[in-house]
Amino acid sequence: MESPQLDSFLKAVVYDHAIATGLKGCMTQAEIVAYAKSLGFLISLEEWQCHIDADWSSLDPAAQSKISDCDPSHWSWAFRQTAIWRAMLM
Repeated sequence: MESPQLDSFLKAVVYDHAIATGLKGCMTQAEIVAYAKSLGFLISLEEWQCHIDADWSSLDPAAQSKISDCDPSHWSWAFRQTAIWRAMLM
């Protein structure tokens, strides 16, 4: 089960354009966590990594390949890290 802080951050990116826009500059998992903290969402890197790992394990190999092939410097990289955000790319 995810913490309320993590869940709130995930949803804030979906529902707040300004927050989503700020995510575009993140190129590492640590940068995503630091960005969340800068907005007042107190999540740890370990908690974030557990969320990412659970999401990753639910994907088929083709989907995993599409995500891992994305250049971290591309604006969409951070959005590919979790299902709720990938839906925004459709």
